[in-house]
This record gives sequence, structure tokens and C-alpha cells, in this order.
Amino acid sequence: MKKWIITGVVLAVLAGLGGGSYLLLGRPTGGSDDDPVLDGGATTVAESAPVPVERGSIDSQVVLDATVRADAASPVETREAGEVSRVWVSDGDAVEEGAPIVSVTVAGDGGGDDGGDDAPATESLALTAPSSGTVDGLGDLAVGDPVEPGAAVAQITQDEFRAVAAIPPNDLYRFYDDPREILLRIDQGPAAEECDFLSLGEISEETSESTETEEDIPADPYMMGGGDSGGGGAEATAELHCRVPDSLRVFPGVQGRLSVVTGRAENALLVPLTAVRGSADQGEVIVVGEDGGEEPHEVELGVSDGTMVEVTDGLTLDDQVLDPVPLEGEFDTPAESDPSAEDGAMTDEGF
Repeated sequence: MKKWIITGVVLAVLAGLGGGSYLLLGRPTGGSDDDPVLDGGATTVAESAPVPVERGSIDSQVVLDATVRADAASPVETREAGEVSRVWVSDGDAVEEGAPIVSVTVAGDGGGDDGGDDAPATESLALTAPSSGTVDGLGDLAVGDPVEPGAAVAQITQDEFRAVAAIPPNDLYRFYDDPREILLRIDQGPAAEECDFLSLGEISEETSESTETEEDIPADPYMMGGGDSGGGGAEATAELHCRVPDSLRVFPGVQGRLSVVTGRAENALLVPLTAVRGSADQGEVIVVGEDGGEEPHEVELGVSDGTMVEVTDGLTLDDQVLDPVPLEGEFDTPAESDPSAEDGAMTDEGF
């Protein structure tokens, strides 16, 4: 799987207070003339100061809304036209893979022009279960009923469930590789349990239809990047599937949340996310020398938890960098704060 790497500024823009190179505060209701407030009274800029490069461990975690689905049923299909000669099971019966479901009488070799005198005119074929599970869809099928080629006479439903979560496009940057750890918590249900990773890929038609009917919810500008997933109403393009454990009692359509560890780095060089400016898997920091001089350094970036980010190349443990990174031209100009926003930051870290 292709390794996706997020960078400081990309996540900083998404993370609001958690990862910007400047602080956005709510519109003040009062204060003295000495308050460092820009014209408009909505935005303050934090003063940069040197901070040391740290060494430690870091996890990238994303929390996603999820829906429980039953695994798709497997059809029991006929290959030839014929007539039902025996029905071995009933709807609701549990069967193992390969168990006979229906026997069908079809034309044998003797029914053709080239058949020998000893070739049977008909033969019996057993339609077997393609997987283990529960028989469904037989209905009132009975001996003597005709069947057509390719028709499904029944289906096998598997007593297994999966949790499916749509991933907002911008959160895909945080999936550095297949998820390492996934916890599933069912809304108003039992305690969270591990959910084994199944797949990460393009969004399915079923998920696409369900997301199109949901009301778009504006993104919270104060949501931290390390916890709840963002997206700002953007249409999801990928989804995550994980296997619901047998010990967790669920039903199709049940809602829950997935806490996903998308990346992990041990013994890594770390700097504050606000100290990095860049894009893609590369960035730039301002290194402060022993004499107080400042010099920009290009860096390679790895895992981020929304507060700190791993630097894989470009810095040493002895370096110090400016935090927050100084504003740069038009791209880092502080934005006006939302007049309707309340003071403070709302966070939802993990569960």
C-alpha cells in the first residue's frame, strides 16, 4: 500500500488551533489597550521562540464515524437449466461450506445427438453452499420446480459483521500505511473492543449513497487535529473496513466510532507542528544557531499526532527551531476569526 505522509502546514490548516503557525482566538469582549490584538480585534499572533528538538515516540490517531454492516450474502446459483429434485435444507439452517443445498436434475449426455446408447438421459447435480453461514432465500422452492441457468435458488448469509467508516479526503494524508490498531465503540453500547483491519480502498456505492443523504455539518474551526476527523463536509473518497469481533453484539445499521492508529514512530526526532512550514512530505523550519542567528532548513516529515511531528531528515537532536514558524508572505497571513465562534477550543481526543 502506498505510504501517505502528511506535512506540517497541511495538517496545520486542517487542525485549527492544534496545528497553525498562529493562534486564532475568539472575538474579545473586552480588554486593555495593551492587548496584542490586530486591527479588527479578532486575531493575535504568538511570538516565536526557540525550542529544542526532542526525541520520543509518536502516534497518529484518527477518529471516524462508522456503520456496522453484515457481510454480503453468497448466492447459490445453478449453471444449467433443470428441475429441482431435492431440497436438502430450509431457510434459517446453519450450514458449512460445501454442504448440499438443492439437487437439480439436468439433461445428461444421452440427451444430445452424439450421446451413446448407454449415456443417461438426465443426471443430478448438487448445488452446494459457497461458504459457511445461514441459508436464506429458499422460500417455497419445491421438488419439480424449474430452474434457469445462472439463477440463484438461495443465498448463504454469514454471521459476521464489519464496521465501515468513510474517510474525508484530507484525512487520507494521515494513513501512512495500513492501520496498526483499530478500536470500535458502539454508540450507547458495550465497551470498545479491537476491530481487525480488513481493507482500505475506494468508497463503495452503498456508503456513497448513505453519505449523500446525510446533512452536511459545518466543520468546527476549533477542532484539534489529533482527535476527531475533519473534512468540512467534503465528500469522502475512501473507506475503512474492519472485522467486528464475535464477542461484540451488533446489528446491521448500528452506529459507532473507530479510533484508528494510522502511524507510529519510536525513538523519533520531534518538533512542534507549529514550528514547521511546508507541503507534501517535505517542510521547512527555522533553525536558531548558538549565536542567535536564524537559518531556514528543509526537513523530511513523518508521523504527526496533531501537536508534534516526526522529522526524518534535516535536523539533529542538538538543534533548536523557532516556534511558531514566522509568518511567510500571503500564505501565512492570519485569517479573521469567525464572529459566531465562542472563546476557547472544543476538543474530542480519541474516545
